[in-house]
Formats: sequence, structure tokens, C-alpha cells
Amino acid sequence: MARRSALAVLRDIDKFVPTDGNWLRLDELLAELWSEGVTPGQLSVLFRVFERFPHEDGAGVLWSIVHGVESLPLDYESVLRESLARQPSLMAEVMLGRLENAKRRS
Repeated sequence: MARRSALAVLRDIDKFVPTDGNWLRLDELLAELWSEGVTPGQLSVLFRVFERFPHEDGAGVLWSIVHGVESLPLDYESVLRESLARQPSLMAEVMLGRLENAKRRS
């Protein structure tokens, strides 16, 4: 299979909807995205997933977004806060709490 650009993968992530409670396709898309890399301007697409599913952890798949974003050498706090202002969500709250805990420890 030919490699796709991060933008193509992000378009699919932005349109993703679980089918019959199955989040596996999103997990595959995220793995593809991490291999391509993410820029600061693309973070909002990932946080929109949280906004679209504010009470979900995606059967654990949304943790891939949490861990993936946290591993990036990017300052994502302002984009995360903007997402929370638009639509409070479980996973964005988790991420913000983890950020604040890390600040307190350093």
C-alpha cells in the first residue's frame, strides 16, 4: 500500500465515525498519522475527535491521541484549551490535567 500524506490521513480522521462501536479504523488511522508526523496546525483535527465524542474514550483508542500528542515536541496547551472551550470532553480534560500535573512537578 502506498504511503499517504499526513493531510490525507487527517481528513479521514476528521470524518471517522465508529461503526457498531468499533473504533479499530481510528486506531489504524492514528498509527498511520504518527508514522507521517504531525505539525502544530494539525493538532486541532485530533482534538476535534474529542469534541465529537465528548463522553468517550473510544474503547481505549482515544488514549492513542493522548499519548501520541504528549510525545510530540510541540506546545499543544493553547490548542487543547481552545478545544475544551468549544466542547468540554473527557479526554481533553484528562490531557489538561496531565499537563498541569507535569507543570507542578517541574
